[in-house]
Amino acid sequence: MTQPIKTLDVRELFNPVDCRSLGVIRTTLNDMNRGEVLEVIGNVFQQREIEPLMKKLGHPILKAVEEEGLVKIQIERQGRK
Repeated sequence: MTQPIKTLDVRELFNPVDCRSLGVIRTTLNDMNRGEVLEVIGNVFQQREIEPLMKKLGHPILKAVEEEGLVKIQIERQGRK
């Protein structure tokens, strides 16, 4: 598993109506440099929303591990910065 630069726990932000956790993840990635890895801790429902957004934004998911409903997703920052 790649060593993350930052870890972000978004479990408390879970709300299927407004997807606040996605905005927090996007903002955090925007503040990171290209090639850095963000580890996001969430639940399986958030994972279903995070994966398509990262594909759309062009940030590859390096690894996603689920253990008893808890998901750890490693996302590599891509883009210009």
